[in-house]
Amino acid sequence: MSTAFSWTARLTDADGAVAAGASLDVQLFDLKTGAWASASSAKTDAAGTAKGAGTIADDTLPFAPAFRLVEGAGVISASPEFTRNARTGALAIDFGQVRRLAVQETVIARTLSARTLRTAAPIGGVVATDAAIAATPTVDAAAIRAQAVDDTTKTFTARLAKNDQDLAARDAQISTQSKQITERDAQITTLRAEKADITAARAKSDQDLAARDVQIASQSKALGERDAQIAAVRAQAADDAAKSNARLAQRDQELAGRDAQLVERSRVVAEQEKEISGLRATLVAKDLEIEDIKATRTPDPTTGTTGGTTAGTTAGVINPAVASTLRTVAVTDLATTMATQLDSAQKTLKPTGFSLGAIQVSAKGILRDSGSMEFLDADTLKTLPQDSLSDLKFQFIPEKVASEDDGPRVPDVLQLTESAVRRVLTSVGLVLEASTGPRGLNPAVAPGQAMVQSPGAGSIIARGARVMVIFADEQGA
Repeated sequence: MSTAFSWTARLTDADGAVAAGASLDVQLFDLKTGAWASASSAKTDAAGTAKGAGTIADDTLPFAPAFRLVEGAGVISASPEFTRNARTGALAIDFGQVRRLAVQETVIARTLSARTLRTAAPIGGVVATDAAIAATPTVDAAAIRAQAVDDTTKTFTARLAKNDQDLAARDAQISTQSKQITERDAQITTLRAEKADITAARAKSDQDLAARDVQIASQSKALGERDAQIAAVRAQAADDAAKSNARLAQRDQELAGRDAQLVERSRVVAEQEKEISGLRATLVAKDLEIEDIKATRTPDPTTGTTGGTTAGTTAGVINPAVASTLRTVAVTDLATTMATQLDSAQKTLKPTGFSLGAIQVSAKGILRDSGSMEFLDADTLKTLPQDSLSDLKFQFIPEKVASEDDGPRVPDVLQLTESAVRRVLTSVGLVLEASTGPRGLNPAVAPGQAMVQSPGAGSIIARGARVMVIFADEQGA
């Protein structure tokens, strides 16, 4: 680790005038070599101020570093003030204003005690005083000693206070760590006891495991024999499964062919039913025309009445002459005819913006066992009891055009794999009914892809309905 530092100092001569252009060197005491080493250099400006910066290569020691300010070969200040930046950790060193000593101030009496030299703070290698020394050197040892002690006290008092704080903090840490060590010792004792119990249990487990190893060896031998038997059975089962799969594949091909035939026949049957419905409607219309022609008769020259006359009827009995003129219509034909006419009316009204609603038709007549309905005229109906007639009601509701609200629209799944088809149908609420067939049904698809689907793409069916899809056989064309 390293710490950056910056320093400032102002130099004056012995008379207090500014000392410009002086070369100053800041030295740091190196604990490894036990000597002072230059850390930064600078020259004073016109105001006598020098500024510099540098780094401390190794600041891992827990006490403050020792700096001194040197000019040439003499030390001019050894007690700077330190300031530390809490955010960056950089040091700011201020040597303050330093005065050069006059020549006479550097003379020291021989009577100066060695103890004074050890305790005083030297400047330029000697003990300095503020007053000029007389021509005949005389030194007040007591004053020098007092000044040296005062300078030394000012220099180290702050450091001693800081060291005292650090020692107090260390003592608190040591107390806390001692308590933790005591707790750890208790935990270690407990763990050792648990370890002893575990060792005993492990020894017992080893004995049990040894006994079980003997059992496992015996069982492994028996399992080896059973594995040989199982392998033989599996081989036989695999052979049987291969034969069954071949048969199933053949059956699937046959079923796929039949499914394709069913789809084609269903289409043909639907077309035939549509054609039959049209013919049946035409036949019903023709029957109605014939009935109308029969009902329209010329007057009888003998009686002067028409075929619709109801003379000669009695209560509860239909006159045979009248019965011969009744109109007999099959119920299915009647319903088909009315539905066809209503459909024609619906188509006629559609361009005008109108449409038919629900229509209900009620008819009275005699219902025969053959499923036909005999209709009577008004006069005949009056002569018959009401309980002898049958009520026939038809309700015609226009079919609603299929929309997406009624159910999902069948998507196009041709040339998709079975998993993809299943995902697509599931996303719209439909169920896949899958089967396989020969690729001849749709040679354009690859094996495993969908060839035929029913209902076709775009059809609207009920939600949850099944969609039959035939996939190309992957084993053959």
